[in-house]
Amino acid sequence: MIIEILTVVIILAFTLLALRRNAVIYLSIGLVIIYFLEIFILYFQGMGGISLYFNLFACNSNTISLGTFTGIYLHSLNPMHIFFNLLFLFLIGIPFEQRVGSFKLTVLFLISGILANIGYSMFLHFMGIESYLIGASGAIFGLMGAFLVLYPEDEITMFLGPILMPRVKVKYAVLAFMAVEFAASFLWVNDNVAHGAHVIGAVSGAVLAYFMRDIRIKGSDRKDVNYSLLENMADTDDLRYIYSKIRGEQDEVIRDSWILEFFRKKYGDAEFQGKYVKSGGHKYRIFR
Repeated sequence: MIIEILTVVIILAFTLLALRRNAVIYLSIGLVIIYFLEIFILYFQGMGGISLYFNLFACNSNTISLGTFTGIYLHSLNPMHIFFNLLFLFLIGIPFEQRVGSFKLTVLFLISGILANIGYSMFLHFMGIESYLIGASGAIFGLMGAFLVLYPEDEITMFLGPILMPRVKVKYAVLAFMAVEFAASFLWVNDNVAHGAHVIGAVSGAVLAYFMRDIRIKGSDRKDVNYSLLENMADTDDLRYIYSKIRGEQDEVIRDSWILEFFRKKYGDAEFQGKYVKSGGHKYRIFR
């Protein structure tokens, strides 16, 4: 009972922390702690204990339960499973969080992961297959789908196959991964990887990102940006590049994310306060 309560507390605590700030860091810490908790159970209780633990907290293909949510935080005992999930969470999550903030990233991560679990569980149930679903990959693919919708032309660091590419456009990176996952799902590749959940997660993230962007645009009046202030502050190549993105962006949500990125790059922190941006201990009138 103590381990079960501890699991719920860890998941809730690090999820709530992620909603406020440093989402990628706090989500990763939560994933790692739960993984070591699994190792602890294996060491002291053996495979029987792990089976009971997964039965309670993993997503089961035949039911929608607590595990539909908590299964995102569980991983197989093979350390490569959590290693690659963390790797891609950092590669995708850090640049995405810089653009949309911790709250939106965490919401997209959780909802995409839950929808991936529900959607793939329904498919497995329809096929008469009983299985556990564990891992954050559906949620991470949700972030990929959202990144594709919001910032397709931005460049990130990404592994494409065995090659680490320091500057690859989001649309190429995400579409390459999606092509592989669609093919693996269609061909029914039997490698103990839920490729269908990855596809559902990516589509969910893309739809959610588009919907959230659309709501924001329709519900707000366009504000004029004080471009001269930003132009005068852009004293490095990185800042001048971000300034050019701000000037050329027509979508207010994406533009505002670039404004925050501009001040974070300049002073290390930034938040909107009405017509102002608070950054580096000062407030700047960014909207007229």
